Amino acid sequence: MTIRILIVDDESLIASSLKVFLEDEGFLVAVAGSGEEALELIKREVEFDVCVMDMRLPGLDGNATIRQLHDMSPQMRFIIHTGSIDYRVPADLQNLGIRADHLFHKPLIDMKPIADAIRSLTP
Repeated sequence: MTIRILIVDDESLIASSLKVFLEDEGFLVAVAGSGEEALELIKREVEFDVCVMDMRLPGLDGNATIRQLHDMSPQMRFIIHTGSIDYRVPADLQNLGIRADHLFHKPLIDMKPIADAIRSLTP
């Protein structure tokens, strides 16, 4: 089974480089440029196994987007990819299974740890 990944990031260069890398790793990848766009994909009954979420987004921020995505698609797991060095995973998101080793800070020199984290979240 191919693992389906949703990248949510408003920085198109970061999103596209991560997309290419993850596709090379054998994942099926889609990109949304905002939280609202990600929610629209889920509303259209597109299913993903893992979401790689940026935190600072225009409009709906990453935390709020994760909460809504989880409500709509409870089986989805989350990786956080943020440029905010001070970001800490809120308690309610920790309760969804997001751990410190699911948090990655931009810029990543080596993207393999994200691929490994995705694999660890999927059966």
